[in-house]
Amino acid sequence: MTLENERIRLGVGGPEMIRLAEDIGTLAVRVAEAKGGERLKAETDHYVKGQISRMRVACGACASRMVKDAAADALRAEPIERPAWDRRSDFLLRLVMAFYPQGLVTERKEGSLALPRHCLSRLGVFLREVLGTLPYSDLNADVSRLISRFPNVQDVELRRILLGHPPSRLLLLKTLIRLVQAFEHTDEVRGIFMETMRSEAWPNVFRPTPQHFAALCDGLFGELMVMLQNPKEGDDLDQWFGRGATERLLDMLERVAVPA
Repeated sequence: MTLENERIRLGVGGPEMIRLAEDIGTLAVRVAEAKGGERLKAETDHYVKGQISRMRVACGACASRMVKDAAADALRAEPIERPAWDRRSDFLLRLVMAFYPQGLVTERKEGSLALPRHCLSRLGVFLREVLGTLPYSDLNADVSRLISRFPNVQDVELRRILLGHPPSRLLLLKTLIRLVQAFEHTDEVRGIFMETMRSEAWPNVFRPTPQHFAALCDGLFGELMVMLQNPKEGDDLDQWFGRGATERLLDMLERVAVPA
């Protein structure tokens, strides 16, 4: 069987993993023979072959399932969403969409700034591109702490709930400020947004506009600007984020808020 056929049957990494297991198994059998004679060699050889057989079954089942899932997605006539378990665990993406003022739709209407649901995965890619993998993971962990405080709240209600919950205020501010810093170079970030969000694949065709990006920035940072200009009792950004933090953040927000 050729390597290409093996990869189809066992997945891209399956053949390599099995060959590595066979090499390790051969070494283990030799050690067993040297240490314990023929009996230990036979027992070790039997064990290794059993484990490799299980690996083949597991890799084959995984590869088959992935092929079937991909084929099913390709043939679907409706927008393709990310698996629910994956999207629900992407807490930062959920927060960003909760702050997006135009919301999500299944079927997008011409001229509407609402984002089609099939764009969620690409929006997640955009955020990772702008933030970087490690900062994204840190923010995702922070947002998971925020969202976990309200397990029974729908995502569309998160913005209102978080803004009205004083104990969550500091962590929410920290998250939004980190996003402002990532969006500071607005022209560059807008370009990444336009490139990443665009899709020409039927039926999930979507051509983002500068107005989509402006709506995203307004949803994320409009309330933050109000919060900075009208601090509530107990707010002390200079203590939390360093002296002059409020002025620096307002300057950054002014740059991010430049009309598209």
